[in-house]
Amino acid sequence: MGLEQNAKRLTVTSYGPRKTITKISGVNDNNWRRIATWTFNYDDLPAPGTYNLQHVIPAGSSIISAKLRIITAFTSTSTTTDLTINLQQADGTVIDNSGLVSATDATQTTIGTAGNVITGTGTLVGKTIGAANGELVVAPTVADLLTGRAEVVVEYFLPAPVQQS
Repeated sequence: MGLEQNAKRLTVTSYGPRKTITKISGVNDNNWRRIATWTFNYDDLPAPGTYNLQHVIPAGSSIISAKLRIITAFTSTSTTTDLTINLQQADGTVIDNSGLVSATDATQTTIGTAGNVITGTGTLVGKTIGAANGELVVAPTVADLLTGRAEVVVEYFLPAPVQQS
């Protein structure tokens, strides 16, 4: 590979097969980092295995971040309804009931305002999900939601490949 620098235009042209030169540029490769998004209404919350079409976070993946964006404010008949966002296996086996966004993150106050973006501090954020595939579950702490629409965005790393010897 050859590089030609044009001082007048402040550009560099490469000739031939191009490889990343790591000392002058980083690798921008999203093959191992994924972002999954779910959008749902108060009366149709994500649950595992309902349709066998759910997005699955593969076993061994590491959660980078989880965010809940409130599109339409959530309302309920009580004053104690919070949301939990967690992962379960397709058969409903719990991976972690407050793994992504806990009830202390998504309180009735924070989910009651459209436009809020809630950053999850669940127990799986910054850690691996373990040895089982995970499907998103959103559950209210009290089953009395009347309105609301939201979007969950989970950023995660796929499991690292096994190195060949």
